[in-house]
Amino acid sequence: MIASIVEKVEKLPPVPNVVHELQDMFYMDSYNAADIESVLRKDPNLVANILKIANSPLYGFAREIVDIRQAIVLFGLEQIIEFALASYVDNLVSLDLNLYGIDSMQFMRMAQNKSKVASTLIQDKKARFILSNTAFLCDVSKVILAQYADESQIAFHVEHDIALNALDIIEQEYLGTDSIAVAALMFDAWNFGEAMIELLRSFKERQNDMQEALYLTREVVSLDGTIVKERGEESPLASRLARL
Repeated sequence: MIASIVEKVEKLPPVPNVVHELQDMFYMDSYNAADIESVLRKDPNLVANILKIANSPLYGFAREIVDIRQAIVLFGLEQIIEFALASYVDNLVSLDLNLYGIDSMQFMRMAQNKSKVASTLIQDKKARFILSNTAFLCDVSKVILAQYADESQIAFHVEHDIALNALDIIEQEYLGTDSIAVAALMFDAWNFGEAMIELLRSFKERQNDMQEALYLTREVVSLDGTIVKERGEESPLASRLARL
């Protein structure tokens, strides 16, 4: 791994403790809306950001959500955790993504659609949670790679509709590493669970449903966030995309 990229990962701001508390709560299976609200209220800035994201066009809710309890009841803990992660990611992707020719809105649409696709592919609640969180976050490492490329005066051109798995190959060619390798470092730095880290490191082996699901997700979701279902037709899980 290129030393300057490792250094950038080490300098990332930590994921808020509230996010880890919410993730732990999900695994406990014993919580209610008041418990979730109690954790969120520890971080007023995060509450404000969650409400902002919940009301954004990306999630397309019909009426304005003005209270965090309302958001919790409407969306549930899994979605609230995604909103909290999106709040963190939104601060990171305010940086330059010119290397990839996309803006922050397209990036967030890509992350949100990866989570959406991934959630349709696995039925088990806890496995789905691991998969959707991993899918949502696994390309945030492009922020680091874009910074490195800018500093190193490296550039390449890719089409907006390129599949993310194909883009990994181009990153390797030009940058000597790819988004998945860097994301694995980021997940470790953020103290995410071993299940997420292992899935990220192994999914291209495609030896089980979780690996296949993450691979398929990154195959059908494009760099700019558009979903191209036809690219997943060879996958044994492809029929589940019909639910989208």
